[in-house]
Amino acid sequence: MDLPAILDAKHIDDAADLLHRYYRQKLTSGHVRTGARFDTWAGGGDAPGVANRITADDLVALALLGEEITGPAVVGLLETKAAQIGELLELIPADLAMEDVTPVEYFHVLGKESPAWLLWDLFRGYKGGQWKTGAGKASKLLARKRPKLIPIWDATVARSAGLGTSLTQWEEWHSLLTMDDRDLARRLAAVQSRADLPAPVSTLRVMDVILWMDGRRRGYKHVAGED
Repeated sequence: MDLPAILDAKHIDDAADLLHRYYRQKLTSGHVRTGARFDTWAGGGDAPGVANRITADDLVALALLGEEITGPAVVGLLETKAAQIGELLELIPADLAMEDVTPVEYFHVLGKESPAWLLWDLFRGYKGGQWKTGAGKASKLLARKRPKLIPIWDATVARSAGLGTSLTQWEEWHSLLTMDDRDLARRLAAVQSRADLPAPVSTLRVMDVILWMDGRRRGYKHVAGED
């Protein structure tokens, strides 16, 4: 995957404007888009006290991105599989950012035997659950709990970035964020600084929002949800 043009050094101001509009611009309803509240709803999914468990507020946060959670999924996430989910979350540092994961560490942190990948499998239904949880929904739940480490999978973003599939995007994003001594991560920090956001968000969320907004203005098909 090549670096999308909107994320290169020539487009910092344009990227900052897109990021600012996502979080600050009022829509025809008179309010900012609901997705702008995903990161900070109820203090965030990675806040102390809730970082290692799924809460009802996490499911509300997914609704802010247009995702509906089925009844069986609610019961599974909050009760039936809660202990297993908590054990896996405890193994994933809440303060670890994807750009800080070295190539040597990648397999243990984000590889297919890692706690993060096991959670992905669990949410998707590969490990004992049948919750009708697609790649987008599962990724948003993971991103809610570990926003610095796990990216959101979205069809608009995937097309904007030229991503492969939801099963390869972690490796693709990690490669981009760590190449050239983490040049992209530093640039995204500069973009966020210029965007004047109401609250800081993760590097991955900055990238996600910019690519989503850029894809929307290019006319890429939007999948359900006001995210």
